[in-house]
Amino acid sequence: MHSKAFPYVGLLGFFWGSNLVAARFGTGEFSPLFFIALRLTIATVCFLPFMVTGGRKFPTNRETWGLAVISGILGVAIPMSTFILSLQYMSSGLVSIFVTAAPAFIAIAAHFFLPEERLSAFKWIGVGLALAGSIFLVGLGESGLADVGRVNIWGPIFILVGLIGDAANAIFVRRTMRDQDTNQVTGIRLFTAALILTALTLAFETPSFDGVTGWGVFSLVYAALIGAIAGQFMAFYIMREFGAISFSMVAFVIPVVATILGVFLLGEIVTWGMGIGVILIAAGIWVLNRPEKEATVAPA
Repeated sequence: MHSKAFPYVGLLGFFWGSNLVAARFGTGEFSPLFFIALRLTIATVCFLPFMVTGGRKFPTNRETWGLAVISGILGVAIPMSTFILSLQYMSSGLVSIFVTAAPAFIAIAAHFFLPEERLSAFKWIGVGLALAGSIFLVGLGESGLADVGRVNIWGPIFILVGLIGDAANAIFVRRTMRDQDTNQVTGIRLFTAALILTALTLAFETPSFDGVTGWGVFSLVYAALIGAIAGQFMAFYIMREFGAISFSMVAFVIPVVATILGVFLLGEIVTWGMGIGVILIAAGIWVLNRPEKEATVAPA
């Protein structure tokens, strides 16, 4: 990884790690669906001006909207809602550890659906380590919460659904959206997810601000502006300036930030089992991102 990428990777890791802590606090004051809908709505409204910057016009192309709506469902609505819903059953630190395994799920999907991104035997070792870490954590049954014994199975199920949605979106974007404008697509994706989560909230809940404190409002705004908007821009900057390998290193920072903040701000706990899970998943992601030596052909 380029040394100049370190501060940006660290900052993005802080954005996304602290976002999980803010979301867990926020869902303690808002209902989870209402929190997610509000967060996405705030993020969408704040992002709208960026859709028409740099001489861009508001997108009216059917193809752009069609592709971006699908990506919004797969890559925003599903993972964002399921990851936050899992926070009802697990600590922010533990959720962040599970989410770190996302590159392994994407690598598996790419192997089967992107012919140019087949996994070598060496890369399969990385996938195996990452999945072993996740399975170990599920089998251990810990929640990372001081007042909860064994984790409710819905926590890992929500995360699994989110990881599958994330992987499906990565393949979809890679195969169909390489030529689309990033800002326009991001705006449509956020709008789509906000619309879906608002509809679900109105269908299954009665939205209410009763009992919401100033800190609850702060957690909501923080999750929308820092976790969603600032995080998306920083992620795009790192990918553009330093490449995919540098970006993938963010996965090592997020659990550290989420775990430390969760312990000090929310009273979460850290166990030896979580440590082993982190080591296995981190080792797997490291193997996945380690460049393989190309075979050299001796001159005739």
